[in-house]
Amino acid sequence: MDRNLYRGEAINSLIDAAYRGRISRRTFFRGLASLGIATATAYDMAEHATFAHANQSAQNANLKGEYDYIVVGAGAAGCLMAHRLSQGGRASVLVIEGGGTNIEQEKISGPLGWPTNIGSDTDWCHKTVPMAHLGNRVIPVPVGKVIGGGSSINAMMWLRGDKADFDEWEAKAGPNWGFDAIAGRFKKLERYAGGEGQYRGGSGPIPTQTTALSHPVTRAVIEASKEQGIPEKSNINGSASMLGASQTDHNIENGRRVSAAHCFLMPALSRSSLTLLTDTPVWRLDIANGTCRGVFATVGGQERRIAAAKEVVLCAGAIHSPKILMLSGVGPAEHLRKLGIPVIVDRPEIGANLQDHVLTRIYFRSKTKMPAFEGTGVSGTTYLKTSASLPGPDIQILGRQNVFGSADIKFDEGYAIMPGLMKAKSRGSVRLTGTDPDSPLLVDPNYLAEQADIDTYVAGMQLGIEIGNARAFSDIRSEQFSLRGANKADIADFVRKTFVTYFHYAGTCAMGKESTAPVDEALRVRGVDRLRVVDASVMPTLPCSNTHAPVLAIADIAADLILASSPA
Repeated sequence: MDRNLYRGEAINSLIDAAYRGRISRRTFFRGLASLGIATATAYDMAEHATFAHANQSAQNANLKGEYDYIVVGAGAAGCLMAHRLSQGGRASVLVIEGGGTNIEQEKISGPLGWPTNIGSDTDWCHKTVPMAHLGNRVIPVPVGKVIGGGSSINAMMWLRGDKADFDEWEAKAGPNWGFDAIAGRFKKLERYAGGEGQYRGGSGPIPTQTTALSHPVTRAVIEASKEQGIPEKSNINGSASMLGASQTDHNIENGRRVSAAHCFLMPALSRSSLTLLTDTPVWRLDIANGTCRGVFATVGGQERRIAAAKEVVLCAGAIHSPKILMLSGVGPAEHLRKLGIPVIVDRPEIGANLQDHVLTRIYFRSKTKMPAFEGTGVSGTTYLKTSASLPGPDIQILGRQNVFGSADIKFDEGYAIMPGLMKAKSRGSVRLTGTDPDSPLLVDPNYLAEQADIDTYVAGMQLGIEIGNARAFSDIRSEQFSLRGANKADIADFVRKTFVTYFHYAGTCAMGKESTAPVDEALRVRGVDRLRVVDASVMPTLPCSNTHAPVLAIADIAADLILASSPA
């Protein structure tokens, strides 16, 4: 194993174990010292971790009946909200997370193991309904069930999105959500290993770096894209436009994942103003007379009401935030009445507008065994427009250093080109099946329902095939395995049968200036006071990028809005 990777995983495991109280302060200190951490730094880390564990143990043992803010969900947005709202001790904050805290396990901390989270104990393990336009395929719907949420189980790709994406947001929800606002938060939040620039941050809490630059697939993807007339970008997040061929960035440091839980939640656990309650599902909001007064949650196996003096902030994600709202009587009236749920606010768009990105793997055999795995396995990222009239990219093409998910080619005897559909027009929904919070959800992304999506994706797949067969791959490629001699109809059929989800669910509580939007420009739920939604569900449209960084930008803007509305 690479020395930096081993050291990073070892440090990560020690930190997480100390925060959870699984090792003593002395063991933590000695472990850090043995890994080369400076004595003074190791001492400070040991002190903080020990105090944080003791503080949270005491807070949980003396759970209060009321807090200023209740944050529902400790995913990426919830972790940042916990940090910002509890900062300075100005307000008491309760964060309630349905999953656990075990982020020290290898499948989370190590960059290579992230796919093994899907379908495991760190995933809520939802599934789609049979997809009508995919031959009734049922597709997994991964949702993080652990602190950090998706940032703890995703592929660690750190991408901001294109200016055109946030121009769309601004048109729908105002200047708070335009490109300048999002780009400013992106820069504030990151600490890029390549140094600060116009659009890159150099001193933020989240360490990011460009990985796998030396892997032959990375260079081949970039050069092959250039053969197709796509320009090379030296820095994928370094300009307003994402168009071009480059290598992606990842939120990885010393060979380990750095999630939102690591950056925002864990450093705040020593504060007396913050309480973290885990393994605790929130099943309904307490709403009366048009005001959200708190939540109902299952605490230690018992149903309990906990009050919020100022606000409840839903950060449960694009699948669970609409679920909680609908169980609370806020959603499509007709749907709620059919289930016997009293309607508090009729909001037809809650749970609607579901969007996702999809990805398909095109496999190629290699002449020899592929070199050792680097980073997360992603090598090369190309963004393109399938039509010159589009304001921004609608296809993302990734290279992969090996063959993942094939029964026909061994892992290290090939590579993959993976086109992704990033600006789908099809829209789906999330709906309830009953009033029991544990009842399965009807998750219907309605994938590829629009013919325009098929046409766009086939064009992207054709370009992916050209890239994989380009001269730049001639030293690596033995033969194309997938889709040899395929026409457009063959490619469309292949996509319907084989694509996988990026699990970038968004849009189910979309923000907007129009009165029909479920939440307003300040992310307040229309029709219910003292209630906001802060997560990917508020995105009116998906950006062309992976969603972790945009979600954190949303949360940071939301924290300012909340704090400004309730001065100390």
